Amino acid sequence: MPILGTVASQFSGKPFSSYESISTVTVGSPVATVSFTSIPATYTHLQVRLIAKSTETLYNQSDAITFYFNADTTYTNYRSHWLRGNGASASASQIQSSGYNIYTGTIASGHSSQASMFGAQIIDILDYANTNKYKTVRSLGGVDVNGTVGGYGGTINLYSTLWQSTSAITSVKLAPLNGTQFNQYSQFALYGI
Repeated sequence: MPILGTVASQFSGKPFSSYESISTVTVGSPVATVSFTSIPATYTHLQVRLIAKSTETLYNQSDAITFYFNADTTYTNYRSHWLRGNGASASASQIQSSGYNIYTGTIASGHSSQASMFGAQIIDILDYANTNKYKTVRSLGGVDVNGTVGGYGGTINLYSTLWQSTSAITSVKLAPLNGTQFNQYSQFALYGI
């Protein structure tokens, strides 16, 4: 169950855009999902910052995160593109209605070879409260897995996603792609911009 934070005070006279903490979640024991709910429509954009790993232990590999908005689990409402590098090669592709919604990678798995490793992500949700347009998401992140994924030290990923809805985003729900839960000490923070 998410732990909802309080909205920070706005300082007057700031010349540039600022980030205000909306909510933070620190996983005390493994959980299947992390949710941010009742998101106020008082900002222009949202940003999710996270460090995480999953309980996936079957393979000596990294894991990833999927998420969706406003309980909309209709896969065909989401379209994603990604660019990935691992230090030796780069790849790119698109994801459309592939059995999950918004896909962003990469986080560490719970495999014993990655016992103390976490992945980091920054996810920008643009114009989230604008009811005149579809919503755009971009994310940047990666993980160092100490040579345990295909012999490489890790990966870095850039993703872009379109949510084909004009609804204002009021909730975000995140889950690991392959593992059944987020591991202890995973941390998630939601900011308004």
